[in-house]
Amino acid sequence: MARFLFREDDVYKKVSMLSGGERGRLALAILALQGANFLLLDEPTNHLDIPSQEALQEALEQFSGTILMVSHDRYLVNALATQIWALADGRLRVYSGGYQEYLAVREQEAEAAREAAAQAREAEKAARSSSNGSQLSKNELRRQAEALAEVEHAIEAAEAEIEQIGKALQEATTDESFAKIQTLGEAYAAAEAKLAGLLEQWEAMHE
Repeated sequence: MARFLFREDDVYKKVSMLSGGERGRLALAILALQGANFLLLDEPTNHLDIPSQEALQEALEQFSGTILMVSHDRYLVNALATQIWALADGRLRVYSGGYQEYLAVREQEAEAAREAAAQAREAEKAARSSSNGSQLSKNELRRQAEALAEVEHAIEAAEAEIEQIGKALQEATTDESFAKIQTLGEAYAAAEAKLAGLLEQWEAMHE
């Protein structure tokens, strides 16, 4: 019982008196007694307060078997994960290493995608200018170029914002600042959605 943080009078509590975090630790203790070596967890920290989350994390850290966990709790993932399975756009990708390594690889992939998109925009811009130069008036070309430049400037700003939030998110994860991780995670998702909308707008301007 002490291994799962039940000490002194805690061992005499009835199950009905236990908190959510204590019940989670009790379930793990029972599984340990049964010799379980594999846990499948679905959002284990949902609806738990921070002390309960910390207690559950400590119990999971002591579990000697394998844990397959679905979670949006970046703090818990950072503390426990040795491999990340990321679901996005209907695809499952496996990243070796912990959450910090996953963030680093994802940032590298995002940077490569941004560079490729920038090159494609430049190539398309040159081709568009070449093919339409004789068909559009100077004023139309100027307005088109200004609108395109404005969207491209917004894309660059959105990309810079994503990079800045990503760095802040890594720092918050390293500092184990749960509140910041939640807030920055939401901001990162919003910035990515904004960038996706701008890229769609940019593509539409080239049709």
